[in-house]
Order: sequence, then C-alpha cells, then structure tokens
Amino acid sequence: MSKKTFNKPKRAQFVYFLLVFLSGGALFFIKTQPDDEQNFWVMIILLMILMFSLLKSTKNWAYDNPKPKDGEEENEKNKLVYKNKDIPSLEEMINKKKKK
Repeated sequence: MSKKTFNKPKRAQFVYFLLVFLSGGALFFIKTQPDDEQNFWVMIILLMILMFSLLKSTKNWAYDNPKPKDGEEENEKNKLVYKNKDIPSLEEMINKKKKK
C-alpha cells in the first residue's frame, strides 16, 4: 500500500467508523420493522456498505500499526531466561511440601 492511498488516516478511520455505525444501525432498524415494510434491496446495499467500510477500516488499522519485520527476534528478546537458576522439578516440589 502506498502512502498516497491514506492521506489522513485518522480522519479516514473516523469516516469508516461512521459508515459502520450508520449502516449497521440502519440495517438493525429495517430488520425490526414488520416484514411487509422491509425492503430487501435496501438491506443488501446497506450490508455492502457495512462490509466495504469494515474492509477499508481494517486495511487502515493495518497501515497505522504495521507488524514488526523481525517478529521472531522480538519474541525471543521478551522471553524469560532461566539459564542460571536452579528450578526444582515438580516431584522435588511435592516432596519438599510433604516434608513440611
């Protein structure tokens, strides 16, 4: 994705949020109406708007919060290391507790 696609990510994200909120609310409102007042094609169009805005907002979130390129290296740095510590086994811990 190029940066030209997302000129103002925060503003675009707000617009996508509004589209999701309004189309979802309109779908909910139409669905609560009696069956003879529900318009199938309006619901399909609102559902398409909802799905499009969700797709664009998730792309925008992914653009704003990229994954680190070396994800495995970061995880290795954050792991706890117990190389120099003598950690007792489960059996030793049980035996120690029984002796008390």
